[in-house]
Amino acid sequence: MAQGMRQFFLAYLKSGQLYVSMPSQVVDDLWHEFILHTREYEAFCKQAFGGLLHHTPAAVIGKKTAKKADAALRRCWWYACREENIFPKNALRLPLLFALDAKLDIADGFHYVVDCTAVRRAGSDGMIYCGGDFASGVGSDGGADSSGSDSSSGCGGGESSGSDSSGCGGGGCGGGD
Repeated sequence: MAQGMRQFFLAYLKSGQLYVSMPSQVVDDLWHEFILHTREYEAFCKQAFGGLLHHTPAAVIGKKTAKKADAALRRCWWYACREENIFPKNALRLPLLFALDAKLDIADGFHYVVDCTAVRRAGSDGMIYCGGDFASGVGSDGGADSSGSDSSSGCGGGESSGSDSSGCGGGGCGGGD
């Protein structure tokens, strides 16, 4: 979990401190615990980022900022993949941060697979998110690419097997500017 949180913090830092969405419920729980140790958290953020990394609860994100949250989840995917030397646009495996909830069997966690072809064919009614879909429309800097494809593309046509079509899904809270 600590490695997953490190990967999230690195995604934030390497993105130029842009907003990144948290793709793991268990890592988010650890982040919440860290935040409760206010002095230590503030000192860490100051040293690591030059200032406080604010936490935005998932309830605040909502539909009005779904496009921002979708781009933030794509950004997190890009940098988490790059951290593990995974090619983000054609990943063969999930980066740790996107795999933890399933690996640890977190009941209310976000569960991802690299390729949802089989899940879509089977018509699974569970909430399984397609990590590979996050790569569509992501440029070499982890942001929307110049092809015009961005978060409004609905994650390459595959939000999740049980999505409400408000975006990629799978991300909870987030942090950054």
